[in-house]
Amino acid sequence: MGIGVVLATVVFYLLVARIGPVANPISAVIDPEESLKLQDIHFAQTNPDKGLKWFLDASEVKISKDQRTISFINFRLRLEPENKPKVELEGKRGEYDKHSGNISLFGDLKGHMDTGYVITTEEAVFRQEQGDLETDKPVKIIGPFFSVEGRGLYFNVHNETLRILSEAKTTIKDESLIL
Repeated sequence: MGIGVVLATVVFYLLVARIGPVANPISAVIDPEESLKLQDIHFAQTNPDKGLKWFLDASEVKISKDQRTISFINFRLRLEPENKPKVELEGKRGEYDKHSGNISLFGDLKGHMDTGYVITTEEAVFRQEQGDLETDKPVKIIGPFFSVEGRGLYFNVHNETLRILSEAKTTIKDESLIL
């Protein structure tokens, strides 16, 4: 085993220790000219001061050379605010900026809430510090009794505030709800 292979292995395990457990560490690729690439990962972030945990599962993750940005594809992001309903988002790709704490999500986003509602849009940003999920793209919220379509969404996971920002159109599914 050459010194380069030993060094690459040590670097890999040091980086993995920083970002959490890796489901399949053999599938990591270390190329000195590119970022670190991992397959089938599970990443967890806990912020006890803000009362929020989040978990990211992705089929592929790339960590930038400066370790500031984590890009991922085919993901499931689970947000777990303390004593509040959980939210699970699925999509095609995303990017986590460790400096800002923002997670940008793209591609056929579908969010499932513990309360039974489903949110769909094309892209959104989760601002970890504030606990806000936001988009200015078309959005649809589907619930057990009604659905709402519009443009733009603001959702705060801590106080469960959810707003459609413009062009809102509501469809009531059960006429017995109308008084």
